[in-house]
Amino acid sequence: MQQILSAYDIPSRVLDIGLGIYCGQGSQAALQVRRQDQWTALLLLSSPEE
Repeated sequence: MQQILSAYDIPSRVLDIGLGIYCGQGSQAALQVRRQDQWTALLLLSSPEE
């Protein structure tokens, strides 16, 4: 996901948000973008409509 955003020159960073409710391996992460890039990022990362 971060590579898709960087291809469109949208800066982003991955945040570790901890284990949450999952007890499996690894931890949950979130992708953060600037406020002015939020709608563009949502459109790029959302699934295409049928």
